[in-house]
Amino acid sequence: MKKFIQYQIILLSAVLTLTACDEWLEVTPPSNISTENFYTNATEAEQALYGVYNGLMPLSYYSWLMSDLRSDDVWADDAEDSATQRDYLDIFSFNPNIVTISTLNDAWVDLYEIVARANVLLQKIESTTFEEMDGLDLRTQFKAEARLLRGYAYFELVRYFGRVPIVLTPQTVEEAMQTPQSEDWEVYEQVIIPDLQYAADNLGEVIYTAKGKEAASGRANRVAARALLGRVYVTMAGFPLYDTARIDSAAIELEWVIDYAETNKKYWAKTATDWLKIWISDNDNLNHIFEIQYIAKEGYGNPMVYWTAPGVGADYIDLKMSGYNLSGTKALISLLSTDVNGDLQFDDVRREGTLDFEFSASTRFFSKFFEHKKKRAALGYADNTSQVVNRNYFPINYPIIRLEDVMLMYAELLGATDEGVALVNKIRTRAGLPELNAAEKADFQQTVADERRRELAGEGIRWHDLVRRNEYRDALRGKFINYATDAAGAITRPKVYQMASRVTEGNYLYPIPDVQMKTKEGLYEQNEAYK
Repeated sequence: MKKFIQYQIILLSAVLTLTACDEWLEVTPPSNISTENFYTNATEAEQALYGVYNGLMPLSYYSWLMSDLRSDDVWADDAEDSATQRDYLDIFSFNPNIVTISTLNDAWVDLYEIVARANVLLQKIESTTFEEMDGLDLRTQFKAEARLLRGYAYFELVRYFGRVPIVLTPQTVEEAMQTPQSEDWEVYEQVIIPDLQYAADNLGEVIYTAKGKEAASGRANRVAARALLGRVYVTMAGFPLYDTARIDSAAIELEWVIDYAETNKKYWAKTATDWLKIWISDNDNLNHIFEIQYIAKEGYGNPMVYWTAPGVGADYIDLKMSGYNLSGTKALISLLSTDVNGDLQFDDVRREGTLDFEFSASTRFFSKFFEHKKKRAALGYADNTSQVVNRNYFPINYPIIRLEDVMLMYAELLGATDEGVALVNKIRTRAGLPELNAAEKADFQQTVADERRRELAGEGIRWHDLVRRNEYRDALRGKFINYATDAAGAITRPKVYQMASRVTEGNYLYPIPDVQMKTKEGLYEQNEAYK
């Protein structure tokens, strides 16, 4: 079951607006309630915690635009001929003048909104009255959940923007104007790791409500905390920090998550068909370790789905989609198009589970999260698309982290050992591919990278993988050159070819948004590639 609270927080004036009922948290605010009077009991603290969770809702949209679209998995067919500046095209084409686009500032603001909500809760909860319950320390659990969400928000901030301000308590405007950027490693050391470690130490596998009942699915638990901590350590071990001392810590966290999943028979879709059904909203909260919750309700749907599809017809959905021609690249399609037996049948179920191959020959758009009529019918589900009355109503949840990601990160650390190979084979064979051959084992790191690309395409992972492996320049230059030249290497699309030269050493970060740079002259220093 998904739980939501419509939650409004005015960032610097610290005003909350909310009311609630036990199972469905919905607000039609009759008045504003000061935070001074609001945090009086566990139920009110839990309502505020739901507000922190709700801050995650825009993040799938930024994941699509700022990770997938930026990577070598996506091709924007109209980038070459566009005469207007559009955020998605500027991100895709590595326009060096993207400092002013709204997407970047919106991502910055929404991620710091999570931080601000968590900071208010963490301050106010210390004076909140909690009833004693045998064996339950709800105050500590709520704090751990809030710190996990804050740590995750900072992880996204540092991966997108690098040097960002550290804010761990509610601030006045004057205080905010005096808070400088911190180095990326400081953000990891002072916020991300301590917050996620606190969550890992203080969350259980089961989460409880303010009334002492087992919470509905959708809230972060110890498994989510340790999985995210493992991802953080893997990231730190790669470019740009190259903090290889984190590898052992990463292995401990990832191994624990895998062992927990196997022991408790959780998170794993057993068959290829089960894997396809992951991407149906009826199965939300069954297979992902931690996911962003969405429902078919105005403003509460998954915001990224609408932007992934071209102008499909009513045989897909009655809603007019974005019309953007954003398709899987030739390289991604080739990777997914394994035909082991030479029978002209593609073996990997993830090919059609990730991209659409029916709409048109030129647009193989990403359909993993697009829950349309054809897809639901093929998997035996009744049509639910009538619920999607506008682009804000798509109900499919979005994974923040899932077991397959954890397995492949751990395999990367293990190398071509029996255990590492077995983890990759488990994912491959479920999808319909054969076990690894000798050549694939010999180049195991590339094999794992390819498997991550197949398994996690469209989930906001690929760009970050390219960065931590320090392969983003070659990969993106190669993408543009591939589309700009013919078989003989002659340049046939000079505008596209020119895009390759835009991919520079500093492009692993986005610029600090122009709005933030102008808030107080000299407070922030712009990232090197955008000076």
